[in-house]
Amino acid sequence: MHSTIVFTDNLQKDAALSKRLNAPILLVVSQEHCPFCDLLKREVLNPMALSGDYRDKVVMREILIDLGESLINFEGKSEDAAEFAHRYDVYLTPTLLFLDPHGNELSKRIVDVNTVELFYFYLTSAIDSAREKMQ
Repeated sequence: MHSTIVFTDNLQKDAALSKRLNAPILLVVSQEHCPFCDLLKREVLNPMALSGDYRDKVVMREILIDLGESLINFEGKSEDAAEFAHRYDVYLTPTLLFLDPHGNELSKRIVDVNTVELFYFYLTSAIDSAREKMQ
């Protein structure tokens, strides 16, 4: 399935965009064979990205924490993606982090998908809360 959320391997670059837009980073931590990650992207995140309603309100990015995945962290250093996630105490996928351009959490993270019907409400509330803290 083609994802509309941008996979990132350079959080420093995403942080620069976050600063420019004065918008939080929504970082989706997922894995390759994660049915709940796929459900979340298909039912909530991709339609949200496609709508364009959040284009200037949040920087939506996804990282994979599968073996062998790496990224450039907020400090500009190359790091194993799973180690990066573990520094945030992320062990379950999907986990959604709401971060400022320095990598600090702005609002309560969302872990797993309980009910897709309520998910959009929780997600938009967390984005709004993160945006308020960025102002």
